[in-house]
Amino acid sequence: MVEIVDVVIRNANDQDLEAMEWEGEYRRYRRLYKMALDEARLGRRIVLVAETGGRLIGQILVQLGRADSDGTGYLYAFRVRPAWRNQGIGTRLIQEAEACLVRLGCRRALIAVAKDNPSARRLYERMGYGHYADDPGEWSFTDDIGHLQHIIEPSWLMERILSP
Repeated sequence: MVEIVDVVIRNANDQDLEAMEWEGEYRRYRRLYKMALDEARLGRRIVLVAETGGRLIGQILVQLGRADSDGTGYLYAFRVRPAWRNQGIGTRLIQEAEACLVRLGCRRALIAVAKDNPSARRLYERMGYGHYADDPGEWSFTDDIGHLQHIIEPSWLMERILSP
């Protein structure tokens, strides 16, 4: 565990793209991260990072509902580097994402948690999220080298009603 002196939660920018890949571990999502940053500039997504000492140590992305939706934000791609876990950084990232949603008039936040990740589910439950539905977790994306990737990650969908 690393001692945290000062952590800043801020909006991500294009200069953060490489750091969001975590030394290549998440490089396959490069196109998705780039798209999310492009859409954040258009007001369709929120991309937040946690940074300390000039190093990115956490992130969360939020897909905003369409204008005709029920005011829901979907939190995803949430992660904190292992050495910095259990120090409140994940909680702060989620709280800031929720605060952004409230400022935008959203009334509900959704997040999916893999069924094989009980520690994340406990975090979300502590933060007031409740089980909403099961999700087969099947989705596809084009990776950083142009190959179509299919993911199957059975998940629980969890929701929290946001207070203004």
